[in-house]
Amino acid sequence: MADQRKNGNLLYKQMPTTRRRILKLLKEKSQLTADELSELLGISSVAVRRHLTKLESDELVTYDEVQRGMGRPSFVYSLGPAASSYFPRRYEELAANVLETITELYGVEAVDAIFRMRSEHMIGLYRRHVNGNTLPERLIQLTELREADGYMSTWEPNSDGSFTLREANCPIIHVAEGCGSACNYDQILLEDLLDARIERKSHLARGDGACVYHVSVKAG
Repeated sequence: MADQRKNGNLLYKQMPTTRRRILKLLKEKSQLTADELSELLGISSVAVRRHLTKLESDELVTYDEVQRGMGRPSFVYSLGPAASSYFPRRYEELAANVLETITELYGVEAVDAIFRMRSEHMIGLYRRHVNGNTLPERLIQLTELREADGYMSTWEPNSDGSFTLREANCPIIHVAEGCGSACNYDQILLEDLLDARIERKSHLARGDGACVYHVSVKAG
């Protein structure tokens, strides 16, 4: 989600000024017709509709036909589902503040319990999909799931029969940077699902370019 919001903010800045103003007006007013947008923007309705067509194709705006008095229905525009990432959100800061408050009120054990329960929940969700008979099979299954969850997860075999698991993104990095439990239980999740020995070699939360793990078959 963090990367999605960053990408959204970048695209918003690169967007033509008129389209940015249209999105801002729809955010502020909730619903507007092309004629109303034309009046607010000081440009022709034809120009507004051209911008709206592009925004609609990008799922940034949507419209409904609304009957307003006599005559033909009006097309009333509002923000589309993809527009939410174009406006500032502070979820990461909120999550970090909540965890700090929990620590102050109930101690680090409470935060540890939160991430232990999260890990157990994720293991339960993944378990039915990570069931290969061999470690490579389980790595394939796990990395597909982690990729879908935004971890940018890949793996490769090493010459000694071990494997390297690389995760270039952490969807909860802003929380993980201030809370070791998040990363510790994430490693436990990998060990449990892969049924393997996991050793972390580099760490996003420490400023490395990725979380990299050495994965090997359990001894005995």
